[in-house]
Amino acid sequence: MPSAVFLSVDDIGGRDGLTDEQRDLIEMRIAQFFVPPSPFRLSVFAGPALVRGLRISAPGDSVGLPRAASVVGTYGVDVTEHGATGAPEVVRSSLVRGLDSALVRAIRAAINDGPAFRSSSGDRWRLRVRVTTDSIDGARRLAQGTFPRLRIRDATPRSKTRLAFPDEARADSLDHGEAVLRFVVDRDGRPALETVEVVRSSAMPFLRAALAALADQQFNAATILGCPVAQLVEYSFVFDDVQRPPARGTFR
Repeated sequence: MPSAVFLSVDDIGGRDGLTDEQRDLIEMRIAQFFVPPSPFRLSVFAGPALVRGLRISAPGDSVGLPRAASVVGTYGVDVTEHGATGAPEVVRSSLVRGLDSALVRAIRAAINDGPAFRSSSGDRWRLRVRVTTDSIDGARRLAQGTFPRLRIRDATPRSKTRLAFPDEARADSLDHGEAVLRFVVDRDGRPALETVEVVRSSAMPFLRAALAALADQQFNAATILGCPVAQLVEYSFVFDDVQRPPARGTFR
């Protein structure tokens, strides 16, 4: 299947000082200096949404489902009217060999090249540079190629221990909540913590509890013909306060 990796830049500082023209210029400069790793091997595959403690079956599960390669990488740099205030950093690793270092080198070269990385409004930008296999509005094509869609037996949760309800949430009179995280399950069945992203959370105490619990979560790794592979999944942590007594006139 033909596939492409796209580059996008936005300001997550909240001031909205980055114009479309400045964004386009920064993306163009990074793309100009980007040299893809050779060989450029996409080793992470797209995957399903999972719920903690549940084994979700799907049609064709015994032989696997067709899945495409997946790339997600995020890099950050702070910018003022005088230029970048530090070196670019890897915020979310792509886990593609050589890609993170190639992007950091391209961003650093673009910073040194000229005025693209200078805030003309005087605001401080917190620029997020993101590469994905999903095209979004304003994204620039960075690389392309042909990669296989392979039948994959998806990663599944292995541990089923009960989540501890956050005391902070109970103090706030919350009796249930949810946090959904996106991350890569590596070939050993462990969550790759350097890939974690927050999809949504009903309250901050649930997000903190989910992030703390994730390090101990175990998975059966995704496989292709019995060989383990890395897979990007979304994982839902659901919290219910079993200690809270039901309200009068209700049943549980």
